[in-house]
Amino acid sequence: MPLSPSLRLASIDDLLLYRLGRLSATAGALVVRLCEGGYGITRREWAVVAQLYENGALPPSALAERMHRDRARTSRTLTSLVKKQLVTRTVTPADRRRARVALTPVGRQLYDQLMPSIQAINGQILSALQANEVVLFDDALARLQARAQSLVVELDPHWPKANRRRGLLARSPA
Repeated sequence: MPLSPSLRLASIDDLLLYRLGRLSATAGALVVRLCEGGYGITRREWAVVAQLYENGALPPSALAERMHRDRARTSRTLTSLVKKQLVTRTVTPADRRRARVALTPVGRQLYDQLMPSIQAINGQILSALQANEVVLFDDALARLQARAQSLVVELDPHWPKANRRRGLLARSPA
């Protein structure tokens, strides 16, 4: 019996993160076409709209943290959404450095229109699995996420900080 790719790990095509990335890119292309072609927003903007819909008004830094995105990119996305009148940015009077972002009524309406289509895409992809397999898959994803988070804590002090400018001469962790 041949080994499964996740156990074989013989090439990049066997690696879990590569395979998940390919799935995300393929399925994500459907979401991109729907968001950009049908609603004039990017997938990143859609993610912000959905987070604000589900969590209410948030400081931009909390939103970035919640989405696992850097603050600068989140700020640029918020600026775009403010221009599109989907999000408002309110500065706190007591501290002008603090702000909160929230959906406008138009942003809420966008969510209400777009979310059912996004849910349908996800449902169609998951239809490749039987109901019991979906439950097992959700459990496996939760365990993989928990393990990845514990690895970050375990490995963080030993791994170099991200620095793309160092190039090929940078020593890789062994």
